[in-house]
Amino acid sequence: MKKFTGLLISLPVLLLMAVAGCSLDAPDDPSAGINPPTLEDAGARYVAVGNSLTAGYMDGGLMMAGQANSYPQLIAAQLGLGSTQFTQPWIAAPGIGSSTPVSPANVAGVLYFDGAGISILGETPLASVQSQLLLAVRQPTQYHNLGVPGATLHDGMNAYSAATSAGAALGSPNPFFDFINRAAFFGNKAIASGYPNGVGGIVPVTYQSASQFYQAIAKGGALVTLWLGNNDVLGPATSGEPPAGFGAAGAAAFQADYTALLAMLAGGLAQRNGFPATIVVANIPGVSSTPYFIPAAVFDAYVQSQLGQSWPGGYVEGTVDYVRFPALSWLAAHAVPDSFGVALPANLTLDHAEAVDVATAVGMYNAIIAGVAASVNASGVARVGLMDANALLAARSAAEKTHFLFLVGQGMSVTAAASTTIFSLDGIHPNSHGYGILANAFIDEINDLDGTSIAHVDPAALTWDPTYGVSKSAGAGPLRVAPAAAAAMDAIFR
Repeated sequence: MKKFTGLLISLPVLLLMAVAGCSLDAPDDPSAGINPPTLEDAGARYVAVGNSLTAGYMDGGLMMAGQANSYPQLIAAQLGLGSTQFTQPWIAAPGIGSSTPVSPANVAGVLYFDGAGISILGETPLASVQSQLLLAVRQPTQYHNLGVPGATLHDGMNAYSAATSAGAALGSPNPFFDFINRAAFFGNKAIASGYPNGVGGIVPVTYQSASQFYQAIAKGGALVTLWLGNNDVLGPATSGEPPAGFGAAGAAAFQADYTALLAMLAGGLAQRNGFPATIVVANIPGVSSTPYFIPAAVFDAYVQSQLGQSWPGGYVEGTVDYVRFPALSWLAAHAVPDSFGVALPANLTLDHAEAVDVATAVGMYNAIIAGVAASVNASGVARVGLMDANALLAARSAAEKTHFLFLVGQGMSVTAAASTTIFSLDGIHPNSHGYGILANAFIDEINDLDGTSIAHVDPAALTWDPTYGVSKSAGAGPLRVAPAAAAAMDAIFR
């Protein structure tokens, strides 16, 4: 284990905590030059903060089959942590997705391949959603995997319930906060605090005691992975109509939120534990690395192969760069005589200007993440490393980033297609293989920071069955996306 020396700024100044609820006993201030214990000495306490990618969201929903291969769960297994040492909010079948496709009283489960295309595995009445949460009564403390599907960066310190999530202001409160953060169980208080601005002043911050941020401190993580910010870009991008210049417009707020979150997480953990934590942050992948955004040329070739001709209606938007995957459902619905040739709506495509805006936002926000991570690392309050998810996924092969449905449509068997792509059926979230690749990238950064030799997982050994045991072969005819399944994909970030 590498030894660590660094100048710790005064933690009572770093965190002016008036702690309530799950209170934390503040240890003596760590002194400059302290050597933190190894992960083994610290009990290998590992906590994950993030969104759906951290939660193990797969195939458009959260369910045990996907959660078992979330990258935090895989890292925990490589650390030798058992089921009581690393906990997640396990969800029973058919899972909890992001839409109510048939009835407002129901929530969709995960997506699956039914032999002819993509459908929804099942639905759950909203009143019964809580019953899908397994072993909740046996988890009286905060979860170790605090990933909340749909969480934005601002949510990391400010959201603790559906009503306080960023989506609530847009008319789409995020219910995942209710059963992952469980403020009803722990209670919540708004805490006034702050962190040094580097020139003798304090930047004031108010956070919520039931937020992901503070629950991570309450768990006393010696090792923390932090992956937030994706939804700040993917939300606008997956709408198909991102506001012009949204990246530049939101950069100042993103900078402020990320600085507050990482600086105070580092300081809070140092105060809680008495030694600097190891924190690995991840950045935001570009849309071209996901099969949800289909390059226009690829989409045109798909239409040609399915219909025997190009789509006669073309696009509402000119100079289209990407078509969103749910367009496949729209295409099937309009490939009939009375609507054949209708132009593809603007909200199903990203034109060139929109694609440039999304790429600009990714670049700007990733620069902020890298800069803040480097600054906090240099402060000595924590060892902070960056897992470059953007570069990692960009470097993967084209076949690995091709949607399962397209691979099957090109003649691959279900088994071969499932073992080739690294993405799940929703086109945004990885499948088991993809999460294994992400886990290894995090492990590499942990090993580099701590001088450890945590072994890699074997992504090829992680099984993904997109049929969920329902079907094992593809049928004849065009591969379809059921309207309810397309609605579920549309609702992932809204």
